[in-house]
Amino acid sequence: MAAGLPAKGRRAAPILLTLFLLSPQSQAAQSIWPAHSTPQSGMIADYHTLVCSQEPPAPYTGSLRLESKYDQRDASKSTLRSSPDADSERIGKQVKAFVGGLIYASKRFQGAKKPQQANMALACQDQWLQHWAEAGALLNPDASGTGMAARKWALAAMAGAVLLTQSASDGKLQLSEAQRRWFTRLGERVIQEYDPRRSTSGVYFNNHDYWAAWAVAATGMLVGRDDFIQWADGNLRRGLAQAVRATNGDYAYLPLEVARSKLAANYSQYALVPLVLLAESARVNGLPWSREDQQTLDLLANFAARTVLAPGDLPELKGQSQADVAPYKMAWLIPFLQRNPGHALARQLYDSEDGEVDNYSQLGGPIKAFYPPLPGSRS
Repeated sequence: MAAGLPAKGRRAAPILLTLFLLSPQSQAAQSIWPAHSTPQSGMIADYHTLVCSQEPPAPYTGSLRLESKYDQRDASKSTLRSSPDADSERIGKQVKAFVGGLIYASKRFQGAKKPQQANMALACQDQWLQHWAEAGALLNPDASGTGMAARKWALAAMAGAVLLTQSASDGKLQLSEAQRRWFTRLGERVIQEYDPRRSTSGVYFNNHDYWAAWAVAATGMLVGRDDFIQWADGNLRRGLAQAVRATNGDYAYLPLEVARSKLAANYSQYALVPLVLLAESARVNGLPWSREDQQTLDLLANFAARTVLAPGDLPELKGQSQADVAPYKMAWLIPFLQRNPGHALARQLYDSEDGEVDNYSQLGGPIKAFYPPLPGSRS
């Protein structure tokens, strides 16, 4: 891939990327949320015979030349624009309505008490997906940087919602061919848009790239593309390499997230969500994961926890008061503490929120039900 290429070899990067995407792929990609039997999975009949009671939003196939919600004159990108762009808001609402419907269907299935409820939830998720897949929604290559970001965020949420439904349905929910092609094309589009950032100088390789990697990895798990998993792992490695260790060695931080001024705590949490999930992907899919890798992640978790628990003790924040962090942005704690139940600061942060750190829409909905309860936890 383009990452690490010398300058004279960068012209070949697009060719390498094309070969990467067109070469025969293995089907070894494994989901971090494996299929398992649930009360709802035992209720499943032929849900394809049902008609969803709610129409999906019209598929969005137009340009993704969206404007950022942040005032670009502020170097820290922590100030909202005084007058949001109307077209960007309209498009965003349309896409969010679709993604929200997929997540709602997943929640409805997982909470179903009767077969009719379970099967209608599956029918709705399937039919909504089919409607947007057949239209080639969100595939328009005309996109601004903010539009590319919106595409990858939507893909992460959509793929996550379907992965969670597949897991809770014991694998009985399957994609149609049209849906599989659509998700594959979206994953390839995100790779094409974000791969150049791995070798272009002057690019702030940051949370956007971590989330792009998770969107691609989740899609790879969904459509069985091991090469998607491997591409995403490259972004994880670069993310870990960006960690700067404190002089006392007690924590590590991501400088580009800390540079967000009053949003440093928010973005430190936000960046950890995909990094932790990508670490899970590496383990589940047999990619290298060393003790040093884990130590770096542990130190990043120390810093993220302290930005909420004791921000005044972190010189990197330069005394800047921090905006409140929404609990769902701490969803990284759920898989992280499964692997590291003895991590003191992560557990302290988790307990400070009474374990209510779930239900992040950008992940596709709640994930706590897919992990065993933590020892000593009330939730």
